[in-house]
Amino acid sequence: MKHILFQSGWSVLFAILLTTHGCNQTKTTKDTDFEQAVRTKAVDYFETFSERTDWNKFCSFYREDVHFKDIALQLELDSLWKFKRFYKWDEEGNRFKKLFPEQKHLDLKSLVVEGYTVAAKGNVNPFYYDGSLIDTEWGMEFTIWLRFDEHLKIIEQIDWMEYDPATLENTIKRCRENGSEAIPEWLNLSKND
Repeated sequence: MKHILFQSGWSVLFAILLTTHGCNQTKTTKDTDFEQAVRTKAVDYFETFSERTDWNKFCSFYREDVHFKDIALQLELDSLWKFKRFYKWDEEGNRFKKLFPEQKHLDLKSLVVEGYTVAAKGNVNPFYYDGSLIDTEWGMEFTIWLRFDEHLKIIEQIDWMEYDPATLENTIKRCRENGSEAIPEWLNLSKND
């Protein structure tokens, strides 16, 4: 009797595994083509991000109602105009400088695409900001998740950035004093400016 139950159990398990495997293998040509389009768009996005010179092209990857979240900074934004206030390359002038003009701002180590979602991992290269060298002694690694819509526009971005200790200490202080929902003082989200 145990032998029959054991065989029956294995038969059920085998049937479940076959069904599951079959379900996972049902991507259509349309799905595969769309994933390739997402991959191509994501590669272009990270190349633009890495060059860090074309603000308008960078912003063109996003929908107006993009949802942006930076995990380490405990920051969540719900529109492109707020996202622009956070990144604000167009307002930096000479505050940001690469070590040399051809230097990539980011080095992308891996990029994985599954449907509408992209997961990318890499590191930020050293740069100067306000004359100070922002270097890799503390890491500068990142993981960025992007979710695209059917028109290949980014609808959601989640950043896990390895910030320097001072930035993390300021984030902890802000959250302790004002709660995790508080916007950093340096981030101006008023529409009047």
